[in-house]
Amino acid sequence: MGAHAASVKTNMSSPKRHHFVPRAYLEGFKESDSGFLNIYSKRSGLWRRQKANQVMVRNKYYCQSWVPDNIDENILEKSLGNALEPKGLNSLKRLVENPSQLTDDDTANIIAYIEFQRIRVPRQADEAMRLAKLTIETMIMGKPEGKEVLGTHQVSINDSFRFDFMKTVSGNIGPYLGRMIWEVVEAPEGSCFVTSDSPVSFWNEDFMPPLEPGIALYGTIVFFPLDSKHLLILRHPEYMDGEKSASEKLPRNLDYEDGEIEVRRGIVWDKEAVDHHCWIMYMLSQDTIAGCSKACIDNAVGQETSGNRPSS
Repeated sequence: MGAHAASVKTNMSSPKRHHFVPRAYLEGFKESDSGFLNIYSKRSGLWRRQKANQVMVRNKYYCQSWVPDNIDENILEKSLGNALEPKGLNSLKRLVENPSQLTDDDTANIIAYIEFQRIRVPRQADEAMRLAKLTIETMIMGKPEGKEVLGTHQVSINDSFRFDFMKTVSGNIGPYLGRMIWEVVEAPEGSCFVTSDSPVSFWNEDFMPPLEPGIALYGTIVFFPLDSKHLLILRHPEYMDGEKSASEKLPRNLDYEDGEIEVRRGIVWDKEAVDHHCWIMYMLSQDTIAGCSKACIDNAVGQETSGNRPSS
């Protein structure tokens, strides 16, 4: 009988530790002299200092072990590293340094990057899995024998659901981002922005964190810190002009037309405004907050634990 080689799904050269927040992005929040990030954990209350390649990673986070033998189980990880992440980060760099040179491809890269960064993190995946489990349990409880079934059995959501969730919601956020006004603001000397394990955050003045509103409310603001000195803010123009209230919903059949995105630059926030954003990032993180300055993080953490929350 002739021998044949078995197909192998796993490439041994593939890294097993997968970043859900890219290392290259985190480099923008490191200390300039040491190259380390200051890290605070909400769950443990502990501080640490780490390099960007050691932060916000999970073992085989993008590995799809259930795919057929002829498909690379790390295809998503490789696609992110080879395409979406470098393109998005290069376009974001151009947004900060040379906004007049932004192209249509750049805006498309940025929108794709922000959208996927929003849905890829464990905070969003865990919430989606929680809601899926709750939905199934509610359906079971709606049947006569439901209570008895749940008394002896548990609903378990497979990890593959994370990938179904990302596939399902991909493309839902992008149209909203494309209609919003983009604004890049800077931190003043002696102050800095921080980031977290959920860096693309939604904020609305009618919702107190950790509640996070949907992007289809006029008053929902998208915050995405680009590096320790720059923050990208996206806002619906109707709310900025005072035409709509914070909790008012955009129409479901809203038409999205091709056109130019308005990008505003040159605004430098004061320290109080930066501190307020750091507090928002802390409150909307799942566990980890990171930055180039322990003092900036400590200030946000201290405001929460002392109850001295900054006003919006």
